[in-house]
Amino acid sequence: MEEMMHMGTPWLDKPLSETYRAYECSSNDTQLCEYQQGYWRFWYEADHRYALPTVAFFLAVIILFSVAHLLDQFASHGIKQSNLGRKVAALHRWLSYKSYRVNALNWNSAPFGLLVLGAIGFIYFMCMTLAPKPYYWPDTAEFGNSPPIATRAGWLSLACMPFVFATAGKSNFITLVTGVSHEKLQVFHRWISYAFFVTALVHTFPFIIYNIKTGTMMESWNTLVFYWTGVVALVAQGWLTFASLSPLRSLSYEWFKFSHFVAALVFMLFLFFHCDHTLSSWDYFIATGVLFSLSWLHRQVRLYFEHGVGHHANISLSSNGFISVRISTTATWSIGQHFFVRFMGLGVHASTNHPFTACSLPVAGSSDRKLNSELVLYIRPRGGTTARLAHFAETHPNSSMRVLLDGPYGGMDMQKVIACPEQLIVAGGSGAGWILPLLSAFLLRQPLPGSEEVAATAPLRARIVLATRDIATRGWFESAVREVLAEHGLEKAPEGLTIEVYYTGAQERSASVPSNGQFLQQLESPEKVATQNVVTSASDSDTSSNSRKMVNVQNLDSRPDLPALIRSENAQRSSSGQLGVFVCGPPSMQNDVSNAVAQEQLAVLRGGSKEIYLHMEHFSWA
Repeated sequence: MEEMMHMGTPWLDKPLSETYRAYECSSNDTQLCEYQQGYWRFWYEADHRYALPTVAFFLAVIILFSVAHLLDQFASHGIKQSNLGRKVAALHRWLSYKSYRVNALNWNSAPFGLLVLGAIGFIYFMCMTLAPKPYYWPDTAEFGNSPPIATRAGWLSLACMPFVFATAGKSNFITLVTGVSHEKLQVFHRWISYAFFVTALVHTFPFIIYNIKTGTMMESWNTLVFYWTGVVALVAQGWLTFASLSPLRSLSYEWFKFSHFVAALVFMLFLFFHCDHTLSSWDYFIATGVLFSLSWLHRQVRLYFEHGVGHHANISLSSNGFISVRISTTATWSIGQHFFVRFMGLGVHASTNHPFTACSLPVAGSSDRKLNSELVLYIRPRGGTTARLAHFAETHPNSSMRVLLDGPYGGMDMQKVIACPEQLIVAGGSGAGWILPLLSAFLLRQPLPGSEEVAATAPLRARIVLATRDIATRGWFESAVREVLAEHGLEKAPEGLTIEVYYTGAQERSASVPSNGQFLQQLESPEKVATQNVVTSASDSDTSSNSRKMVNVQNLDSRPDLPALIRSENAQRSSSGQLGVFVCGPPSMQNDVSNAVAQEQLAVLRGGSKEIYLHMEHFSWA
């Protein structure tokens, strides 16, 4: 072991084989040799003792979620509706919905079930790092210069690497086998990255302590490839870990993406040289490379062969300041799915793509014939790319721009949407556009008047709740609802559809029409956030009372009591079928809804029969 640490300074100083794993004890003391070869201490088998169990730990979690996904997809209706089946589903939902909130930080925790899983992972890494003894060799002359705690922490860290990359990709095998979309895997991406970084630190500092103690720090730095390459990799890894925190990332998303890519490249390169083909270390680079390459290639195939490069988007500003993007495409998507869109006419900003949720539904075609559909995106301008896009929309009204599409990703489980004849749809602020495809889907499910289907199917009911502090968004939403009704040949809302708009920004009632070119003025520095919307006066944005009655919109000047609303909806409905709750909004809204739905699961666990399902859509992917 010691001679392997002092083989010189070349970048790669070992033959590409594992013959050096052969061990020969240099001590004449048999008892000392046996101690050195102890199961948790043996350096020459450390990768098998620590890295492989870590891989097995992650794979066990993936397999567990995969089995649950298969059971959910293929279990018979009778099994799902049995008393045991409903209680298991209610327990799973409680674990998935229950969360905690810190109002001072405007922060929601991960669901309770994920916190438990994270705690199990924390215990695993703590035990694997701290439980084996010793931390340092009692006699460095006999045992070499690699402290045992540093050795095991290094292998624990390296085993995390393939899974950090596997949970980062938009197309990945974890989503394929578990059904968990890439944006929901981001919490695992962050947590595994934290374990990756902390174990790397635990790997680093014992070497520093050992070399300072023996007075060999400068010699090791100058003569060994491991030290300085490790420091460069650790600095890059630190940037990857901490610059990804939401407050820093939101300062400039474009800079975050660019720096994240560069730092990842530097990190992987220097970590590769740092590992220097020690034992099976490069096997983990091969696994990481395969996972990353397959993910990247799949995305490129979809981008260039499924969607092509000929899409053009019509871009304009809506009355409430949303950027309206309309793209004619033969692509198909479902409710709640999002596309990554690259706007090719935005100069340097064309180098990045951004996720936007589809606010329309595709035209139904056949398996052998794809019809043209209009993909509609409503985007609230903030900074960077969206600020530039707002600038373009204002200076080039109703102009077109070439775009590249990547997707769709995510979305709702359509089996569960269909299984919910009664729905509560909740959105806040810029989530208003997200409601529209759900409304379209509800209207498509309406039986034709006079048909036998009317009597055969359970009555459909949907209650839509929009909370907004922007009075212009209220008017825009009512207009958008009328357009959706018209697309389905309806002049008024069907029976069973209720729409409530809660206006929470009374201070904006006196807002006046801003001067022309406000985006032009705000975006002279294009990275400044466009926080103000293009709004109209209250008199212009409000629809007439007659048209409001036609779309059955109730306007309320208050904040909705979402927990009470959910309790009321669940109490007054019939016991047949499920109540589906769908929410897209700020963290406080998500917390109120998720915990209210989690509370309703307890009634099912106590023997109740009213099932309730929740789907939450996030404003951001992390």
